[in-house]
Amino acid sequence: MTPPASDPAFRAGQINCACPEDATRDAVTDNRVVLMIAFGLAVLAQALTLTVLPEQGRLLAPTTAGVGLPFALLLIGAALASFPATLLIDAFGRRAAFGLGASLGAAGAALCAFAAMRNNFFALCVGAFWLGLAQGFALFYRHVAAQGSARAALAVFGGGAIAALATPLVVLITGDPARTLLAAGALHIVALAVVIRLPHRLSEPARAITTQQALPEGFIVATLAGALAWFIMAAGMLHGPLTLAVCSAGPAFIGGAMGWHLVSMYAPAALAARWPALFPPQRAMVMGLLLALAGAGAVYAGLSIASITAGLIAIGVGWSIVNVACLRQLHAVTTPTRRALAAHDFCLLTAAVAGALL
Repeated sequence: MTPPASDPAFRAGQINCACPEDATRDAVTDNRVVLMIAFGLAVLAQALTLTVLPEQGRLLAPTTAGVGLPFALLLIGAALASFPATLLIDAFGRRAAFGLGASLGAAGAALCAFAAMRNNFFALCVGAFWLGLAQGFALFYRHVAAQGSARAALAVFGGGAIAALATPLVVLITGDPARTLLAAGALHIVALAVVIRLPHRLSEPARAITTQQALPEGFIVATLAGALAWFIMAAGMLHGPLTLAVCSAGPAFIGGAMGWHLVSMYAPAALAARWPALFPPQRAMVMGLLLALAGAGAVYAGLSIASITAGLIAIGVGWSIVNVACLRQLHAVTTPTRRALAAHDFCLLTAAVAGALL
C-alpha cells in the first residue's frame, strides 16, 4: 500500500518495522526455536573450523611466529563485529544483521577452503577474519534471546551443545581440511536460510524502557571474570589441537576432541536453563574459573592424548559456567543497553585474542 505523501512517518530512506501495529510482543519476538537452530548451526560451523584452522596455520605459516595468526584474526574479527552487530540490529533489524553475519561466515569458510587447497596463507588469514566477523554476529543470538528471559538465552546456549555433538561425524565424512571448511560454509548458508524467518526488528519490552541502564549492576565483575575465561578458552583452543597433532592424534580424533570441547562449552547452559538455582552468579564465576585453570594446566602439560582431551573438556565446562553466571548477572536486575552488551562482548573477545597470541 502506498502511504500518503503527507504522512510524516514515511520518507525516503525511512526504515520501519514490517510487523502489524497491533501485534503483541510475544507474537512478534518469541522466536526461541529459530534462534536456537541458527546458533546451533553457527556453533557446529565454528567446531569444524577450529578442528582444522590451528593445524592449517601451522602448515601454511611462513614463520613459527605466524602459526597462531589465523586463529587470532578469527577472534579479532569477532571482537570487531561486536559494535557493528548491535548497531545493525538496531538500525536494520535482526533478520538483516544475522543474515549478514551468516553470509560473511559462508564466504570466509569458502576462502579458507581455497587456502587449504592452494597452500595460500594470506587467503587463510583473510578467510579466518571473515569467519570471526560471523562469530561476532552469532554471539548476539544469546543477547536477543535474553531480552525475553535469561532462561531463553541459556536454552539457546544449550542448542549449541546439541549441534557440537555432530562434529566428529562431519569431520569423518568430509575427510580432508578443505572439505571440512566447505561444510562449515554450507552450515552458515543453512543458518542464513533460518534467520530470514526472524522478524525485521525487536520492539523493546516495557520493562526495558523503565529499568534499562548504561551499565547494569555487576557489569565490571561479570566482564572481568568473563574476559579471563575467554583468555583461557582461546589459549586452549589454539594449543589443544596442535598438541594433539604433535602427539600423533588423527584428524577424526582431533575433531572429536574439539567437538566434545564445544559440547562442554554449551551443555552446562542447558542445565542452568532447567535448574538456575544451581548456578548462583558470583559463586559460579569462581568455580568456573578454577575449573578452566585446571584444564589449562592439563593442556599445557601435554602428558598424554587423554589428559589433553580431558583438559579441553574442563576448560569448556569452566568457560560455560562463567558465561552462564555472567549472563545471569547482566540480565538479572535490569535490561542492559545493546551498547553495554557490545562493550561486554568486545572485552571478552579482546581477552580471547590475547589468549590466542600467548
